[in-house]
Amino acid sequence: MGRYKIRGTGEWRCVLLGMLALLLGCSQPSSTPTKTVVPTPVDPATAGKIQVDVRYSGIVPTPKPLDMRSAALCAASHAEPVKAESFLVQDGHLANAVVWIKTGLEGWVFAPPSAPVVIDQKGCTYQPHVATAMVDQSVEFVNSDREAHNVHGHPDVVTAWNFLLSQPGASRTLTFDKPEVAIPVGCDIHPWMRGYLAITPNPYAAVTPLSGAVTLSPVPPGKYVIAAWHETLGTTEQSVTLEPSGSVNVQLTFAGNG
Repeated sequence: MGRYKIRGTGEWRCVLLGMLALLLGCSQPSSTPTKTVVPTPVDPATAGKIQVDVRYSGIVPTPKPLDMRSAALCAASHAEPVKAESFLVQDGHLANAVVWIKTGLEGWVFAPPSAPVVIDQKGCTYQPHVATAMVDQSVEFVNSDREAHNVHGHPDVVTAWNFLLSQPGASRTLTFDKPEVAIPVGCDIHPWMRGYLAITPNPYAAVTPLSGAVTLSPVPPGKYVIAAWHETLGTTEQSVTLEPSGSVNVQLTFAGNG
């Protein structure tokens, strides 16, 4: 099982919510020493870039509005209905897909970015809906709502977690020592709240915007497998060769019905 560390702020708001968190099986923090990482240097003179375009071919389902009527504060925080972000396509380009270098860097060592990845709970939704972090990089969950939220991760590889953020400004920070693409994250109090966190073994990862396009750089020359994952469409991948100081264009297409 993977390890993780938790730190954060915020107080229990009431006994009921505290009991709820206990019943949900809150994870306990583990005490582990900080790793000393000596990264493999990437030569800027020979590094290149991999430009990835993620597309969808098929019938695009109509996004459904999220039903927030059971929580008045959640519904009141939006002037218009909030559409689900699970399937966003614009002109054939797919958003919210995780793109990363899946294989080809096994002999390399990378230091995790010092800046944390921040996932906010705002308007009773996860912002962003899909996020990526590197192994051992801090991931900070923040509650910007007046509503209490619990953050329940459902991984297959790393250790599961479940904790309560009961007040505005409350936060918890986790790190993960194993890759996993991607981990469903939800709130048991507000069942429409769902997001995904992808933990990758190297820093070459990104989530596609509505344009479907991301650039991975600076990448050392080599042979790689580039993968894209989507929460409803699964995973697709392609092998590429990046020459010294080169640039490669990759198109990854998910096929749908129709």
